[in-house]
Amino acid sequence: RQRWLFYAYDRIRRTVVAHVFGERTLATLERLLSLLSAFDVVIWMTDGWPLYESRLKGKLHVISKRYTQRIERHNLNLRLHLARLGRKSLSFSKSVELHDKVIGHYLNIKHYQ
Repeated sequence: RQRWLFYAYDRIRRTVVAHVFGERTLATLERLLSLLSAFDVVIWMTDGWPLYESRLKGKLHVISKRYTQRIERHNLNLRLHLARLGRKSLSFSKSVELHDKVIGHYLNIKHYQ
């Protein structure tokens, strides 16, 4: 069963500002967007997932790989620091709850303090 980490990354401050875990569905995206409603997000830069386009209609939304270098680097750092996120890894989480807590704890230490 796949588990997705959705997060918003501030390119200027180079930090994660909000994150949620779940399946890659509209409900998970809505949870992230509700967390981001407290921030004044000016530009949304995303990949080409169709739900982003439909949900961010009317906002300044850039769909491109050009501006995703920093977030892709952050994804690489996550995989480097947390073996359970590595591709084809022998390290894994035995439960969804443990998986979310370990990654959430890492993000808390690195970005929210």
